[in-house]
Amino acid sequence: MFNSLNNIRGLMLEDVEKSRDMLTKLSEMLRYSLTKNNVNAINLEEELEMVENYIALSKIQFEDRLQFLKVVQDETLEIKIPPMIIQLLVENATKHGISKLKAGGTIKLVTFIEGQNLIISVINTGSLQIAEGFTQLGLQNIKQRLRLLYGNQANFNIEEINDEVIATINIPLS
Repeated sequence: MFNSLNNIRGLMLEDVEKSRDMLTKLSEMLRYSLTKNNVNAINLEEELEMVENYIALSKIQFEDRLQFLKVVQDETLEIKIPPMIIQLLVENATKHGISKLKAGGTIKLVTFIEGQNLIISVINTGSLQIAEGFTQLGLQNIKQRLRLLYGNQANFNIEEINDEVIATINIPLS
């Protein structure tokens, strides 16, 4: 949030309209995080709006170094998911992936239905490196939330394949 505010502050001298738009996106993100804090599930479509705001703010900092792709099946948009779960994965991909690469990279968000499960994947350019002192608290929170809401029927996996980090959430539809 503080990085976003500082980036918007710097942008104000260059592009007032864009700065206003970014402040609106930041306020929407803050409102979302406060209002959805005590909610167990929201439509995936709502979460995607939050992710779009986050990406727009991140692009101020990373400019052309950050590319974002969405491959979202329409059938997944109304499915209920825990709030902030995709946003956290995208934030981690930005912070621990793209920011570490001089040339930047791509974050790809994919959602689809497979059998009786919703599959959500966030794929980013980079490598899976766990830095010393890194608590992995966000990833642990995802696992714990999934376990509390879905028991053993949901799972979360993160792996590195061919210079990409792939974080996948599998949520039962029923």
